Amino acid sequence: MELDLQLTPLSRILLGILGGVLLIFLAIQVGPAFYGLFVNHDTKAKQEQLLQTQNLVRVAKVLKPIESDIYEETGLTLALNQQGSTNSQSAKTLFDTELPETVIRSRIDALIRRAGIQQNYQLLTKPGTAKHTHKLTAQHRGNLVLYLYFKHIEMEEMELTEEVEQQAEEETFNMLMDAWLSGTESDTDEKTDETDDLKTGAKSVAKETERADKAKSPHSMDAAGQWKFSSLPDTIPIDVRIKLAAFIKSMVTRQLRGATDSRQDFFETQLHRVETPATPGIFSIGAKPATVETQLRKESALLEILTYSEESVDISEPQYALVKYIEEIQEQRATLLKQLALAPLTYQTDHYTVEMKFKTDIEKLVNLNHLIETGAKWLTVRDLRISADKQTQERPAARGRDSGGGANLNVDMLLIARIF
Repeated sequence: MELDLQLTPLSRILLGILGGVLLIFLAIQVGPAFYGLFVNHDTKAKQEQLLQTQNLVRVAKVLKPIESDIYEETGLTLALNQQGSTNSQSAKTLFDTELPETVIRSRIDALIRRAGIQQNYQLLTKPGTAKHTHKLTAQHRGNLVLYLYFKHIEMEEMELTEEVEQQAEEETFNMLMDAWLSGTESDTDEKTDETDDLKTGAKSVAKETERADKAKSPHSMDAAGQWKFSSLPDTIPIDVRIKLAAFIKSMVTRQLRGATDSRQDFFETQLHRVETPATPGIFSIGAKPATVETQLRKESALLEILTYSEESVDISEPQYALVKYIEEIQEQRATLLKQLALAPLTYQTDHYTVEMKFKTDIEKLVNLNHLIETGAKWLTVRDLRISADKQTQERPAARGRDSGGGANLNVDMLLIARIF
């Protein structure tokens, strides 16, 4: 018996379709692995490096306000129109457009003017040869994030206080207008309408002025860059929010200064977590997973502020909202801290020696030294030599007169400028 193995046209079509499906399946399963043998192995590393670079750029934008505050605290930033100065250079770009030598000269020139010393002084600036390297520890990074939150809560307290004052002014204005209107009931309806229009117009002007002031205010919440922490919940009364913001700000300040008794974070000391173990149920029926409920401690100072009221009110909702706020702040701080972990482990500061020679009297010299100690923390007086003017020695009779504008001392001063 002979078998007929010849395929019919329909069988050929079905076999072709089946072969195509098998090829597609093999391409899907084996293709990525086969492609990985020939793909550039550095692609993944480059993608990770690009992601780290993007994170560092975002962190740099976030830390710009902190950099600005450091410049202000150390005295590197010149105040606007200070002693006739018209320099309005922003602290954020202090060394972006000017060389360090130029910045040092301009800042010292401002100190000389404020001390009242004549401008005919000699100044020589030399860069230091040694580089001073400082470690950027995990504690420093944590303090940077905590300081950024401190500026946020400080700004929020100011805005809430301004809002309360604005509401009080509006209420006082309404009371005065109502009292004035009640005394003029005998006037015509037309005058009453004009008074209402005046009242409405005054309110509109006040609101427009408030918007303009907020737009011009340097204390805007956007000053913290692209990063923005969560605000206190609106479910909490505004007067309680102001108390909470003030108390949190004071505790964060103590933590930054290392004045707290515990090394634990302030928010962690206010929370208590209740863990509920999992229940297996019967044959997995009615099983419940383990849960963790976060609450404010009974002795928590935040809870005490939240419950402080003359009337007995239900605080369950504000308390729940405050706990969620604390958890959001902790999560945001942890995220920013992870981004800061990508930054270099060390940083360097540049040192410059500044030699100055000038003539002045003892009072102005004392003023200059006081300005350096209090308002220019980036400067350190290393050496100071004082000698009497030769003309003053030769003409002692002129001591009581205006001899050279009172410049009877020759001063040689050596300073160390630390630029970071």
